[in-house]
Amino acid sequence: MWSSVVAALLVVPLLAAGCSEHNLDEVRLSEQAVLDAGEIARRPSAYYGHLVTVVAEVEAVHGPHAFTLDDGAGLEVLVVVPKVATPVKRAREVTVHGTVRSFDANAFDRDYVWFEVRAFDPALLRRFTERPVIVADSIRDHEGGDLIAGAIRRTAAAE
Repeated sequence: MWSSVVAALLVVPLLAAGCSEHNLDEVRLSEQAVLDAGEIARRPSAYYGHLVTVVAEVEAVHGPHAFTLDDGAGLEVLVVVPKVATPVKRAREVTVHGTVRSFDANAFDRDYVWFEVRAFDPALLRRFTERPVIVADSIRDHEGGDLIAGAIRRTAAAE
């Protein structure tokens, strides 16, 4: 018993000191395996509903709320985002963290306060319908830091 108390007295302060030094966003992103965008495009059903972290180059920007990631093999993954603090730039490498969903514009319009169907190019909406999309809650570029503040999902009270 006495050895347990002594061990707790020694370990607890060390744990508390270690935890206070960590940025919680960095911990969340670093504890998750990084996926290739092509892996999500090839096997979307394995990732639907799951949080993922992807590091890839931005292939194309489709307005302030969407861009595609380049997997290097011609497979595209669309990323949709709420309001960006800093615009995403083509050909920049980014780290995207978010939830993979099958793209359905009507469901997104219902589920996300920031999603406005009219703000998206109809051709883009058609191209990605029922394909995997990452709803980003964090985007970082490797030069400028954080680009968004988070995806807000509609609550039952807001509907």
